[in-house]
Amino acid sequence: MSAHANTPERTLPELSGSAAKQTRIKGWVWPLQQQIAVMVLAAILVFALVIQLWNYRTFMNTEIERTQEKHLVIAQNVSLSLSRYVTDVARVFAHAATEVSNNNSDATRVAHLSLLESLNVESMALLPTFAADQPPPNWLGKNLPLPEQTVLDDLRAGTNATLGGVQISGLQRIGDGKYFVLGYELPDQRLAIGYMRTDYIKAVQRAIAFGEFGHSAIFDQFGRAIAHPSPKVEENMVDASGISAVRRMLNRETGVEMFFSPPMQMDMIAGITFVPETGWPVMVPQPIYELSDAVNGSLSKSYLLAVLVAALLGAAGWAMSRRLARPVRHFTEISSRISDGDYAITLPDEERSSTEMWQLNESLKTMIRHVRSSDKKLREALRLEEEENKRKSDFLVIAGHELRTPLSGVVGMLTICREQKDDADRDRYLDVAWSSAKELNALVDHMVDFAEGTTESIRLDPVTFDIEARIREIESLYGNLAQTAGLEFRRTGLGDGSTQIVSDPARISQMISKVLENAVKFTKEGSITLHSEILQQDDRKWLKVAISDTGIGIDETQLERIFMPFEQVESSFTRSYRGMGIGLSVAQAIASKFGGHITCASKVHEGTRFEIWTPIELA
Repeated sequence: MSAHANTPERTLPELSGSAAKQTRIKGWVWPLQQQIAVMVLAAILVFALVIQLWNYRTFMNTEIERTQEKHLVIAQNVSLSLSRYVTDVARVFAHAATEVSNNNSDATRVAHLSLLESLNVESMALLPTFAADQPPPNWLGKNLPLPEQTVLDDLRAGTNATLGGVQISGLQRIGDGKYFVLGYELPDQRLAIGYMRTDYIKAVQRAIAFGEFGHSAIFDQFGRAIAHPSPKVEENMVDASGISAVRRMLNRETGVEMFFSPPMQMDMIAGITFVPETGWPVMVPQPIYELSDAVNGSLSKSYLLAVLVAALLGAAGWAMSRRLARPVRHFTEISSRISDGDYAITLPDEERSSTEMWQLNESLKTMIRHVRSSDKKLREALRLEEEENKRKSDFLVIAGHELRTPLSGVVGMLTICREQKDDADRDRYLDVAWSSAKELNALVDHMVDFAEGTTESIRLDPVTFDIEARIREIESLYGNLAQTAGLEFRRTGLGDGSTQIVSDPARISQMISKVLENAVKFTKEGSITLHSEILQQDDRKWLKVAISDTGIGIDETQLERIFMPFEQVESSFTRSYRGMGIGLSVAQAIASKFGGHITCASKVHEGTRFEIWTPIELA
């Protein structure tokens, strides 16, 4: 049967395509002339792009090598400057501590304090030994808070021998300022400490600046920022030890590094080194995009030349493509008219633009002759097919309805005869006849249901009814069938009260019955469970009916087949399980008509679970 049995007669142009479809295609398919011109232009641009990319890569590599060498030299010069500075500071500090400890006169104190301040050492203090009865610190310069005890302990236990015994702590925040604490243990075991400001280090860092973001950055031996172009990073002494370049410098490596700078949010290239006496990392980074901009500036003239050449050659390609596309455009118009059903069109006797176009012209003339001769046959065949499909569908529906009346009479009479228990043989014969008539009646019902589903003639008549009462009726009918088959039948959910809904009660019963028949049919032992409930999903009310059995089950790979008409999962089932195989197909068709669906989950030899979801309204 065909779903088009009642559709009006179709014409050949409708089968071959529509004007609307052609209009839609024209929106995204370019003419041949434009395609050729664009391909020529694209080829030139791609070639120019490849050349430019090669030039860019070559120039960029050269620029990176030059920048690496330059930045590494600058970083080494900064390191050398800081090395000399800390060496001078250490020597002056050790000398001042020794002199003041030996001669604490005012003249000595003033002279050495002036010398220390010239090197940014703001204050010096002589701390007593560990003995408890020692005097308080002897300050040279202004009194400042003492650093933490762990810092003092590290200064006493320091092993840095490169600065004449002077130890330098990491950068400390003391009071309102930031200092490096110098430590020098005197012969009498007193500890001289000094507070060195970062003024000179900042001045060196700020002296190195180039480009828009090129700069230098200096960190202490723990990776904390001493001098940095970002005021926020410098003020907060941000720990940069997690950056790969800083880690390398903390490991006392010298070289070049490419890395991502979180404070600057840029990819950088940097020369990296360290101050040997203190282990301070020193880097001179520059954003890689600045190098790229410099290279692009050098290549800008070649970019312009490539565009001009591409434009000239593209114009030449346009002119050439126009000549090539003219006959193609002509035949395109002819083909469009043919596809619209204009078979009376006249083609040129000869096409002389090219051999290929001449061959195309001859082929089109031959095709038109064949189409004209077969058009009438195709139309007639289509008309006969549609009439035949309609007759088949009408026959099934009419035959099913006509067979129901005599079959109902036969079943009724056989039922009356079975109730008269006089003759055992007659009762046995009547039982067989009654069973056969009931089975034939069921097959006729299935046939009519299937015919209605395939002709899309399923009608829904929504009314207000009690769904719980309907569930109880289904339980009563199929509970007896299950008990007769030796199965246990269980019902849960709806059925113990009264719930008024608006839907088609006959179609709902029909869906549930088809699935229950399937469950009873394919369950040899065990139980069948009918569960129903009303749910709220997606702002809609749904009637959910779940039917579970302990039957033979279905392989997961075969689940899609069970809703196809005349299908049973294995051909061997047709020997053990009778039936037309259309019950589930009919149930699915009804569920679709409701706007719902049926799902199935199953395991072989373990059972099957169907869920029927139907949208409803509460009365």
